[in-house]
Amino acid sequence: MENKELRILFSEQSAEQTSAIKRFFDEKGIKTFFCTKDGKEVLHAIEQVKPQVVVLDVFLSSIDAIGVKKACEKNGNSPELFFAAGAYDSEKIAYQMVNAGFAFYFLKPYDYSCLLDRIEELMGIDFTDQLLDTDLEYKVSEILHTMGVPAHIKGYHFLRQAIIMVIKDPEVISLVTKRLYPDVAQLNKTTASRVERAIRHAIEVAWDRGNVEVMNDYFGYTINNMRGKPTNSEFIAMISDRMRLAMKKERLC
Repeated sequence: MENKELRILFSEQSAEQTSAIKRFFDEKGIKTFFCTKDGKEVLHAIEQVKPQVVVLDVFLSSIDAIGVKKACEKNGNSPELFFAAGAYDSEKIAYQMVNAGFAFYFLKPYDYSCLLDRIEELMGIDFTDQLLDTDLEYKVSEILHTMGVPAHIKGYHFLRQAIIMVIKDPEVISLVTKRLYPDVAQLNKTTASRVERAIRHAIEVAWDRGNVEVMNDYFGYTINNMRGKPTNSEFIAMISDRMRLAMKKERLC
């Protein structure tokens, strides 16, 4: 489930709890929604929000948590995961919830990181890594935009993907033709040679029409030595290396 936007619905009314939940999951790039502790309202919210995960209080008015889950299954719009939460430390309740198909029963108050761990384990996705990918994509886009690489050309998108790949695996830069271009090509259903040409064109456009000061900041040695435009691998390596160092510095601060 690559780049999946996770939506979680909670049957929670407490302003303090909703604020804490929203703050925790916002930091992970996960959207949270809240509704009253009423089974009919929960069903309406599920229909509107279409969450992949629902965290329900065991005892809801109108329809209880098990009834809500059964109604969703009957209607064919059931979320991927249902979790139950309650204030009672009861093995009987926990058994009933799990037996009814709930993924887990949380005793309130519970640690939100435990809930996230359960979701990641059951859905087979690491939302921390996904957030990192999104953050990287944004930062690389910002650099390319500042340099003057036009966003509407194919080379811009290929460059961004290539830079992110090298940030994650620096060894790839030494395998540009064997791995980097083919991997980018596979993502975009094209050929490695077209990827190479499009990236070269994007660099040429930026070099001829882009921000000279920014280019000088990144590739000053190239300009000063009058070596001409950097090669594709030089361009990708320089940006990825600068970003990797900046990220390492952020972690140390």
